[in-house]
Amino acid sequence: MANLDTRGLLSLLIEQSVLRFGDFTLKSGRQSPYFFNLGAISTGAAIARLGEAYADAAQGLDAPFDAVFGPATVEGGR
Repeated sequence: MANLDTRGLLSLLIEQSVLRFGDFTLKSGRQSPYFFNLGAISTGAAIARLGEAYADAAQGLDAPFDAVFGPATVEGGR
């Protein structure tokens, strides 16, 4: 498993337009200088790199775990 450092992860997120900087109005109406949209990851290689970063972070926690859960998505919004 490749070790993706913080700079590498930030570079990935910016390259994939996941992390964008500017003036954004959030759904709540609040203003934000950045916007994070993980749904913008667009290639299998980028998803693999992100997964490696998550795995590295989880292993670095020194806490026992059996499984990792994430948000469920349904194709087509069903």
